[in-house]
Amino acid sequence: MARFKTYDYSQGLMVPVNLDEQIEPGTFEYALHHLIEARYDDTFLAEEFANDETGRPAYPPKLLLKAILFAYSQGILSSRKIERACKHNIRFMALLCGEGPDHSTIAEFIRKLGRHVERVFVDVLTVCHEEGLLEGTHFAVDGLKLPTNAAKEWSGTFKTLKRKRDKFRQKAAALMKEHKRRDRRLAKGKTEVAGDALTPAEKLLSKAAKIDAYLADHEPRMGVSGKEVQSNLTDPESSKMHTSKGTTQGYNCQALADASHQIITTANVPEGGQDGRVLGELFEQANQQAHQAGLGADFYQGKELLADANYHSEPNLETVAAQQLDAVIPDPNHRDRDERYEGRDKHLRKVRPKDTGRFTREHFHHDEESDTYHCPKGQTLRRKPGSGSSAGGKGKFHKYEIDSDFCEICEFRSRCLSKNGKRRTLSICVEPARPHCQAMRDKVDTPEARERYSYRMGTIEPVFANLRHAKGLNRINYRGREKVAVIWKLWSIMHNIGKIALYRPEYGVEGVIRG
Repeated sequence: MARFKTYDYSQGLMVPVNLDEQIEPGTFEYALHHLIEARYDDTFLAEEFANDETGRPAYPPKLLLKAILFAYSQGILSSRKIERACKHNIRFMALLCGEGPDHSTIAEFIRKLGRHVERVFVDVLTVCHEEGLLEGTHFAVDGLKLPTNAAKEWSGTFKTLKRKRDKFRQKAAALMKEHKRRDRRLAKGKTEVAGDALTPAEKLLSKAAKIDAYLADHEPRMGVSGKEVQSNLTDPESSKMHTSKGTTQGYNCQALADASHQIITTANVPEGGQDGRVLGELFEQANQQAHQAGLGADFYQGKELLADANYHSEPNLETVAAQQLDAVIPDPNHRDRDERYEGRDKHLRKVRPKDTGRFTREHFHHDEESDTYHCPKGQTLRRKPGSGSSAGGKGKFHKYEIDSDFCEICEFRSRCLSKNGKRRTLSICVEPARPHCQAMRDKVDTPEARERYSYRMGTIEPVFANLRHAKGLNRINYRGREKVAVIWKLWSIMHNIGKIALYRPEYGVEGVIRG
């Protein structure tokens, strides 16, 4: 009978380990280690540590930054889990040279790194440019709606929050009344001592007091339309956002990516949860970072930008025009006008109305010389005096009307007028309220723009697939826009270093690193 060696996974081993040999070339940690050691100057963080004369030596910022970025690449978000990995995982131990910072040190370092993370992002972007990973001609932008450490049940308008507070107080009063009734039924001295734990009534009153404190210290949060939007008590800067998987409370993290290798060139967390007004702030930051990275202040001018229909708004397209971008940003109904989807209603955002046989503007002939219109019956519609004013914020219109009462006896009356109409009038838009949107709609309808727009998904979606699904980074365990922006930039730095490791696996070898 064959004999085999016995084995036991519960046994311990004492093995001599060369830490440098654990960082294998071609891996993420190899690129991370050599990039941070060669390009990261941590002297600017010295002012954050007041231990020149007293106190114990601090952990080198390079080691802590390696630990955080490597942890994010492994889908580890919690500072306590990062601490455990630094003390038990051999790859973490190799990157940190055996140092084992605790979770409070790691969390404090992220806080101190906050205002310096921009410099780290620009340094990594510079390396990507030097290594030829930036094509710099085609870009795509999109947002990733991430939940944060904020509770959805504490969201609402001020009116909703006041109504919720009143309900808490009513329930607390009912509970207290019931408790008193029960206490009177008990014999004197027989009442049980509840200890220090809060009673249900006290918990409800505590929740009501929390709402009162918030209402006293904050003003209603107004949206871009001028109407009040929901506020959140646990994280006032977060937003309630609708996603394909339901409603989430968090932030709409934006990423601008280069098309060649999906390098994130700008990572930003705007105010609010919608995409309609984010490009102005995004490109202000993008131009500044491009200048700092040595790409030039006009790096994005004349370049192609692709974005989905959520970005189709007048403020965003004004930014596109100001930045001189060759953008393709379709409107929400662009597929309804695409002949490739004719007869495929399941792919349309809405079903096209049926042809009722009624006359439309196309049935009226325009005489440019006299600036008149002629109806199918040959009657003349003349421009009304004083027309050309704005109509309800929809732009400027010229109104044309038939002078005579011919419409009342016209045989085409039922196809031309409403039931109670007496005279046909045409309203012709001469100046759209949103000229940039109209121009973009015309551009999107061209075959060239439709062909270019098809590249959007292959440019930006792999970035989010890598972060959210491959790395498991599906939430941010922080509150406040400033802290969330720091984490989002760290995730983007980690993503870009991963691209360096993938496309330049020899990075770190002597002679490859450029000083």
